[in-house]
Amino acid sequence: MHLIYPSLPYEVRTVDPLWEPECAWAREQGWSVSLYDSETPRLWSTAVTAEPAIYRGWMLSAEEYELLATRIALRVSTVSYLASHQASGWYDIIQPFTFPSVFGTVATVPDFSAGQRYFVKGLVKSFGNDSVVASQEQWMRLCRVHELLPTEPLFIRQFTPLQAGSERRFFVVDGAAYGAAGILLPDELRPVLALLQPRLFYSLDVALTAAGQPLIVEVGDGQVSDLKEWGLAEFGSIVLTALARIT
Repeated sequence: MHLIYPSLPYEVRTVDPLWEPECAWAREQGWSVSLYDSETPRLWSTAVTAEPAIYRGWMLSAEEYELLATRIALRVSTVSYLASHQASGWYDIIQPFTFPSVFGTVATVPDFSAGQRYFVKGLVKSFGNDSVVASQEQWMRLCRVHELLPTEPLFIRQFTPLQAGSERRFFVVDGAAYGAAGILLPDELRPVLALLQPRLFYSLDVALTAAGQPLIVEVGDGQVSDLKEWGLAEFGSIVLTALARIT
């Protein structure tokens, strides 16, 4: 398997320290590794291989990912990357298994007339402590503080209380879901795996509502998903090894 990890900015032969442990683990398995500086952008590799690579690193915009794809063949296409990375690529497909949501812009002010609350985020990232809004004033403050452009896409989600500490991250490789410590994806959510075919590598964040119902919190591209509750050795031996079997 061929993996790409981030380098330090302008030091393309030095892996970013936050990714160094995983990069070292991959090299110990005998897999080839390249380093990529998205700011330059430059790719450094000693590998002699024509096999498509799997990226493992920081989030990349659509333009940044497409630029990387011009430097080296990638196992996950730009279209497939965005289909998992951006909410607009997955929400409609799995709508019955996640929180009711709509896509909008700054002008899409939600209805607060009955005391509703909403969790607001971009297509990829939330707005931290400002993400939960319960009034038009809070909505306008969020838009002002984060300097949102009038046409910037927003993902407006019905706020649903969750059981504290119940969120877990699953990694899905070629349709098979893996949970840390051997935890299984709840049976109620297994239809999601077929709905998200043919995505090769993505993450599923799953949590329980106050009533104990499992829901998908969000989908992410596995290449840019962090490990959360996973240990590196477990992630490598289960998830990366599963990828190696099919790439």
